[in-house]
Amino acid sequence: MRRKIIIVGLSLKNSQECIGQIAYFLVDNKNNFAEIEYCIGSDFQCKGFATEAARAVISYGFDKINLHKVQICTKTINVPSKRVIEKCGFRYEGTLRDYFIWMDSMLEDYIFDLAKRV
Repeated sequence: MRRKIIIVGLSLKNSQECIGQIAYFLVDNKNNFAEIEYCIGSDFQCKGFATEAARAVISYGFDKINLHKVQICTKTINVPSKRVIEKCGFRYEGTLRDYFIWMDSMLEDYIFDLAKRV
């Protein structure tokens, strides 16, 4: 069975206000692999919410859906996202050159991976 996406809404504990989402997409149960993406509302960025959510989703992937490897990408200009990725223990795997057009410029994407520790 191949799951294509698992999306989780993120909300504040005290108010249940939605502040963003995190998702596994490209979930491949045959190869026990998935990629994570997340987005956090601008008022809630750089406050630890993405790191907390990513750690929880990574644990869920390894413990509940038996993933072996998780991958995540970020644009090279997105320094806060790169910090989240590093705090979660991901390892730099490579750079996708001229991968994304933003404001008439070609941007690169960093790729990171995290393998389940046995």
